[in-house]
Amino acid sequence: MTDQTPPNQGPLTGLKVLDLTIALAGPMCTQRMGEMGADVIKIEAPGGGDFSRYSTMAGVTKFGDATTFVTLNRNKRSLILDLKSDAGRAVLYRMVKDADVLVQNFRPRVAVKLGIDYATLSAINPRLVYGSISGYGEDGPMKDRPGQDLLVQSFTGLTMNAGRASGLPHPSPLYMVDVSASHLLTEGVLAALVARAVTGRGQEIKVSMVSAIMEMQIQELTSFMSTEAPPTRSESPQVSIWMEPPYGIYTCSDGGHLAMAQTDLDVLADVIDVPVLKTLKASRPSQSDSKALMRWRDDIYDAAQARFAENTAAHWDTLLTEHGIWCGVVNDYARFLAHEQTQRYLTTMTHSKGGEYRTVAPAIRFSGNPSPVLRGSPRYGEHTREALRDAGFSAAEIDKLIADGVAVTQKADA
Repeated sequence: MTDQTPPNQGPLTGLKVLDLTIALAGPMCTQRMGEMGADVIKIEAPGGGDFSRYSTMAGVTKFGDATTFVTLNRNKRSLILDLKSDAGRAVLYRMVKDADVLVQNFRPRVAVKLGIDYATLSAINPRLVYGSISGYGEDGPMKDRPGQDLLVQSFTGLTMNAGRASGLPHPSPLYMVDVSASHLLTEGVLAALVARAVTGRGQEIKVSMVSAIMEMQIQELTSFMSTEAPPTRSESPQVSIWMEPPYGIYTCSDGGHLAMAQTDLDVLADVIDVPVLKTLKASRPSQSDSKALMRWRDDIYDAAQARFAENTAAHWDTLLTEHGIWCGVVNDYARFLAHEQTQRYLTTMTHSKGGEYRTVAPAIRFSGNPSPVLRGSPRYGEHTREALRDAGFSAAEIDKLIADGVAVTQKADA
């Protein structure tokens, strides 16, 4: 590597990762490996590369790319390569020979069509650990549908677990399915690397976004399958239909909000001086009477809400915390990012185009590498020549690949 940044001496130092991913789940997985010290080569297609370079969050960009890309592709090098061409695939095959990991998130059958599926690449390098993420899996009637986070949340029932009975389904505003899938694939790749150290052989790891969000809902799905009368949404604004009241979020006198977790109603009744909560606790309807349970939940929420509306969120947070009740003030991003507790989880990055930006620090920390070296996301094609040179291509070969349009390098002023 010719990058002037010192190498990251993390637990994956010395491993080579080929990143053929786009969007969020795949890039987050490979970014994590890069943070752990792996040399990650992001192989992007001619004509724009990873669409997250230009698919923005609320129109926000940084250094000419969408912040979506900038925040998911640090500690990588960008190589532009046409994998639809025979010459481009030949380059990839040559790089696969000494790669440790390859990660892709194409739709099912696309990898086979391109000739970059596990069967093909493992024949070139039997030690290769090959990870893939799909939306709905590789078979079944949904296999060719787009694996987008909101759509998968909606398909798997998640959006019906919160909100009001009379309101719209209630999705998470975050790409929680993508993030969960990225963690699962990272775990799978790391486990396969451990197994390879014993057996000498790589293997394929498959993760679907549906399986990821099903695991996140394992308590709710199992509970649903274990009862003849599962809970439904009522008219109170529920955070989760599966948690017993008063679990939820309440509006306070200052317009702020208080979140309250699992709480004994008897204790809460005494602390906030609402005796009716004890009566309501003792009158819980039968689990089989769904309509009565919905009314019961609403009665508890309404009684607690009326009391919380009499004072500020900070007041209730202090009072309830003093009595051991799990609660917290609901923050927006501005308050959260300004909080003293938050600062240790943020970091300042420097981009090769010039300038700095503040972002989230690596979530996993290692005693053997407490301060990992972090490099900003790569410009499109920034490392094409460098990555091919490191893969053993001569200067003449690289010049020909670029002249033929098989590989593309960035313009000097890009």
